[in-house]
Amino acid sequence: MKFLLALVLLVSSVIASAQSRIVSIDAFDLSYTGGLLIKSDSGKGTDRDETTFRLNLNYAQNWEQYVGLMWKAKAYINRQDVDWGVDSVNTAWGAAGGLLYNFQADNIKESFFAGAMIGIERMTVEAKGLDDESGFNFFTDLEFGKRFDLGQYSVANISYAPTFAVTLKRYGGDIRDEYFKSGNEIKINFLKFDILF
Repeated sequence: MKFLLALVLLVSSVIASAQSRIVSIDAFDLSYTGGLLIKSDSGKGTDRDETTFRLNLNYAQNWEQYVGLMWKAKAYINRQDVDWGVDSVNTAWGAAGGLLYNFQADNIKESFFAGAMIGIERMTVEAKGLDDESGFNFFTDLEFGKRFDLGQYSVANISYAPTFAVTLKRYGGDIRDEYFKSGNEIKINFLKFDILF
């Protein structure tokens, strides 16, 4: 994590401008920013072993001709291997794009903001002894939040940016046929930080 933050600050010092770009790091995505989890649970019956790999990248940039409006992009890879009775591997990779509106365009480091993204992911469920199930899933992310300025570090500015977010997902392919039709998530993201440069 320290390496990622140092890399972001280094890149921001090279392409610095009047805070027209945002990289977001939050509690839900913090472990996704290059995280690897290896977990083992012992029980009365079958032991459970789990390995999780997550990579998530978030980025937003101003559109000069539209005051307060930014385009936003997200890309991710999530892989979870669970050995518990039936061994299974769940893999999801996807991308999303959308808009982020800053209500105080002259001071985005202290601004209220709202965003919406539409995305697609490819999900595969591989269960030992069964056929692999996969499909393309479509999702919409909606978020609203407020940034609080924490100060300038080098050429980057750090803002505390708690958000309330909703994700609506429609599953497709074999996933829809065998497991889930749709899903939703509600996130109260109280540990989110935006790096503005």
